Amino acid sequence: MTTDKPSNINEHFVISQYKKQEYGPFQKYLIIVTSCIFSIIYSTILCSGAVICHFYDKLFDRETKKIDSLSEGDLQRNGYTPRKPYDNIDSMKPTSELRYYLLELGLDLEEYSVNTPDGYILVLHHIIDPKESVEVRKLRKPAFLQHGLLSCSGAFIATGKNSLAYYLHNDLGYDVFLGNNRSWFRAQSTQFSGNLYNNEMYWKWGIKELAYIDLPCFIETVMNMKKPNHDKLILFGHSQGGLESFLMLRNPQLTHIHEQIELFVPLAAAVYPGYLFHTRSFIRILCMFPDKLWLYLFGFCAMLRNLCLVRYYICHTWLFGKLSYYMFKFLFNWTSIYWGTNAKVWHFCSIFNMSYVSVELMKYYLCKANPVGFVSMLQPKQAFNPDDLYSASDLQACTKDDSGSFFPYRQSWFADANLKIKVPMMVVIGEEDFLVDGRRLYQHMKDFEPDYEPGINLELVAISRYNHLDVCWAEDVIGTIGYPMREFLSRLSLKKVGKEKSSSEERELISTEDSFASSVRAEDNRMKIVPNGHDTILSDLQTSPRYVKKFVAKTKEEAKEVDKFGATFQNDDLIVSVNDGENKTTIPVF
Repeated sequence: MTTDKPSNINEHFVISQYKKQEYGPFQKYLIIVTSCIFSIIYSTILCSGAVICHFYDKLFDRETKKIDSLSEGDLQRNGYTPRKPYDNIDSMKPTSELRYYLLELGLDLEEYSVNTPDGYILVLHHIIDPKESVEVRKLRKPAFLQHGLLSCSGAFIATGKNSLAYYLHNDLGYDVFLGNNRSWFRAQSTQFSGNLYNNEMYWKWGIKELAYIDLPCFIETVMNMKKPNHDKLILFGHSQGGLESFLMLRNPQLTHIHEQIELFVPLAAAVYPGYLFHTRSFIRILCMFPDKLWLYLFGFCAMLRNLCLVRYYICHTWLFGKLSYYMFKFLFNWTSIYWGTNAKVWHFCSIFNMSYVSVELMKYYLCKANPVGFVSMLQPKQAFNPDDLYSASDLQACTKDDSGSFFPYRQSWFADANLKIKVPMMVVIGEEDFLVDGRRLYQHMKDFEPDYEPGINLELVAISRYNHLDVCWAEDVIGTIGYPMREFLSRLSLKKVGKEKSSSEERELISTEDSFASSVRAEDNRMKIVPNGHDTILSDLQTSPRYVKKFVAKTKEEAKEVDKFGATFQNDDLIVSVNDGENKTTIPVF
């Protein structure tokens, strides 16, 4: 995975193994000192601005007005009523130990070390029920969740009984694994030694390493633990976790990983930049910095390491909880209206942020010098349509050429002949998430990916009033995300069973007219007759008529042949009449 580029492989899918040290001792420590000083100044300015902004909001009561505008339906969506997050919430204390929260839920946490080919040690978390035997645990189907930028595995479980991880484990019976990006809250390596936090070579990694090395390592580790009982998992990716997953699914060298994924659920995936990149001053300023200025202001190791150290020392205090919330609101206009009424849970969630990330990774998002980075895909401000939730939907105004980026909008990402497996996707977006443009992502999948069809292997879940963090932290994510995912999985399973039954029964085809069709399928412009008793296909056709592709008769002879089986035509669409002896059912075949 770290070899040089083969002649027939796109350079986007290759990580060069030739990485060399660029700075001598004097220049190295000069950069470390200057970046340390600037990071402290920069963080102080941001924190001060956040506090001032919060008290300004309190003065004009702006946040209370947002909360008062919520209706009961806004808080109990799809019939889900938020639970009490923890039974002993009043006596709980904030801590950075993730296992503490699992124990409060009656569960436990296992931690595994995963070694990567390029010498990094990753942390994999596994949620278990201590009362459950190992044999029973092996029967659970696996689900793997990958967090976003600056976050960690705790983002998916800190909200307790209202979290996605808890729902998957306790309600749906999945075996839940949680990934953590390299460096996490502690730098570890099998290849580098000494002080890793100031080691230039240790921090030479970016989004490619996360997508093409770390994520496949996690998935292979999980599947090795689940075999032979299971050969596929469900993959969730929040924000950057969604970005990593899309990159991994695009890579034709990783098809052995693709075939192990049953469903991919991107949660506010950071594929396209959102409207905030035009309206937030601190983002616009960072995007204007040239490469050299980035080097001396932020260094070449961990990005804003001083904030990571602050978290380490004061994350359990009330001050950290307050400042974290003020910062989220000031930087991204995120509010807590969907996080529940208990501010202690907000504090728990905040603790599992500010993990270590490399400056190189952050430059992918915010440095204009990166020709394939996030900012390279940012469309002009006028392209973001206020009538379409500030998505860059005005294609005539989208004048920024993104053809050289990882995700060109008007080109298929999965057209490579080696990408034979098209993993079903349920794209989740927040309608007030302006950090990323989720609607543009879904529109691309719908319009420019011919192998993906809405209602078949592509689903959109657009959640009103959700921001970028709500898809993980909101107290009703089980109703807004968990329930639709369960329904989509059920439909996929029905179709899989239907296809398997259809293939089996077609091999035993009875050619007499008495045994004709309870269902008809069209394939390669030839009609195949499926014998009576195929209730799964019949039921599936009635609920999802797009299951079968459109069949249009090319000749009169072909039309007569179809008509012999009791079918008729309406506007060139085949209508199959199914007679089960008593009732006659008409099913459109699309």
